[in-house]
Amino acid sequence: MSVTIAGCMTAPSAAETEASTALQHVTNGEVFSVDDAFDEGPVRYTAHWDRLVLDTDDIGAETTISGTAYLRDCDCPGSERPVMFLFNGGPGASSSPLHFALGPKGRDREDGETAFSDNPVTVLRDTDLVFIDPVETGFSRSASPDGESRFLGIDGDVEAVGAFIHSWLEAHERSEAPIFVTGQSYGGFRLANLAADLDDLNVEGLVMVSPALDMGGGSSDLGHVFALPTMAATAWRFGKSSIDAASEEEAWEQARQFAETDYLVALQRGDLLGEDERERVATRVASMTGLSSALVMDADLRVGKQVFLENVLADENKLVSRLNTAVTQEKKPPANPDRPAGANDPSLGLGRSNKIIAEDIADYLKALTGLDREDGYRSLNLDANFAWDWRRAGKAPVFSFNATPLVARFLDKNENAGLLVFGGYRDLAVTALQTQYALTHAGLPQERVEYVVMASGHSPFDEEELREPFAGHIRAFIADALADQGKAGETPE
Repeated sequence: MSVTIAGCMTAPSAAETEASTALQHVTNGEVFSVDDAFDEGPVRYTAHWDRLVLDTDDIGAETTISGTAYLRDCDCPGSERPVMFLFNGGPGASSSPLHFALGPKGRDREDGETAFSDNPVTVLRDTDLVFIDPVETGFSRSASPDGESRFLGIDGDVEAVGAFIHSWLEAHERSEAPIFVTGQSYGGFRLANLAADLDDLNVEGLVMVSPALDMGGGSSDLGHVFALPTMAATAWRFGKSSIDAASEEEAWEQARQFAETDYLVALQRGDLLGEDERERVATRVASMTGLSSALVMDADLRVGKQVFLENVLADENKLVSRLNTAVTQEKKPPANPDRPAGANDPSLGLGRSNKIIAEDIADYLKALTGLDREDGYRSLNLDANFAWDWRRAGKAPVFSFNATPLVARFLDKNENAGLLVFGGYRDLAVTALQTQYALTHAGLPQERVEYVVMASGHSPFDEEELREPFAGHIRAFIADALADQGKAGETPE
């Protein structure tokens, strides 16, 4: 394994120290530098790993949440330098995808080797970065040896992440700084629920990447309306669709127009739909998606996502990824038949275990900060996902999985804050149309909402050609937010 850290100036031994009464950090005091793509000279920075004890049980075992921080080395007042907190989703996912997409180092894996080289599209020039690993991900842990915790649930998770953000800002004397928060996938749902706890901070903007804002949005006929454009665009890309289009985006748009008109009306009619009309719609859906009319009819016009993924390339014996429909693999028995089909997605790369232990990331953090842990960096932990408590405290028996109104409430109270959202045409986990619907049906101030749909899957930064545009949208969002408030995003070295 090759670990590359550029621009090291000093190398004192690492030490774990008390940064406040609650937050501890590990740092070796080194100053690093990264050359980005913006031709303004290298960005110098320091880095450390932070840990917050959330709870201690009767025998002294601790539940912790932790994260990795990158701080630009400059003479600027901390109250003026922006800070962005970032987390991924799952639940049960560490921050590693966003960490190596927007942080100063990229993670390049090939033939079992990993190189952490300069990330040319890092946004560290624009904002300090704090990547948060929720409980039971990364090096964050539950006190229970079985991984059970009240922090593995909607409310407890929000409490933990909110506590970490506030403790980090207090410990580093940054509570007055301009704040941005980024969440991907379930992290978007977490961010929506967390927003109310951030009212005491100077939040300038929220960024959501493929956010699962409405967790129940796909459970009705609308879910099939949302999915059809992505299915059709996928089939078009593989040459299985009858759609006459010049691009994937155009194929998606043609399918969207049908999905929101004839298809929606047919689904709404339910059992009252005439047989001739049912057959006509089934034929149209089949021709768009590359499936057989018989399969569509047998599904009562409502083809499930997994059925599509397993059948659109059945003649080639290939399974399509739900997270990125451009990714396929040969059909074979699942690595672990005892978990849901979605957990065996080709894009996840899970074997039989429900955990991905990333030894290379642990080695990277050791080289970066001096952190030396032997319990393994949990890049993905589906056991935490399966243990998740979806009940809301004080909300039973009536509650909603649609968190978008919470974002609307936050933006209403914080009139200077904006919202940047990314979606992907190739994402069948959180479809682009579902996100668009959520954003336009919750009373959000549309003039402060920017929705960017890219030719990508669940993670736009996985596409090499999209990494710079993805980061560019975030940089522009930060610059615009700070300019509106008369604050300087750039700070001197």
